[in-house]
Amino acid sequence: MQHCLPDWTEWKTRIVMEVVDKQTASLVEQWKNEDNAVVAEELSRKAQELFPSSTVTPLPHAVVPSVLIETAPPADASEAMQVLGSGLRITYQLPSSEEP
Repeated sequence: MQHCLPDWTEWKTRIVMEVVDKQTASLVEQWKNEDNAVVAEELSRKAQELFPSSTVTPLPHAVVPSVLIETAPPADASEAMQVLGSGLRITYQLPSSEEP
């Protein structure tokens, strides 16, 4: 038994560390997703303030949290513009309201 204890201890430590590594990776991914959702919602709120007449959709699962801003064409737009739809903008940065 004395000869087996060091081997068993090393084996058990390796198994526990593998489990801890998997849990750590899972937590890091979860935190990243939560942070992306918070950033996308904040961008969405700011975009809605800057473009009140537009439809703003948060995109938290994009590579960089972003928002989709859709603006309806003006009433006097050409038929082609009406058929094609509205202007479209995807952004991950919005100008700060504090900037001049």
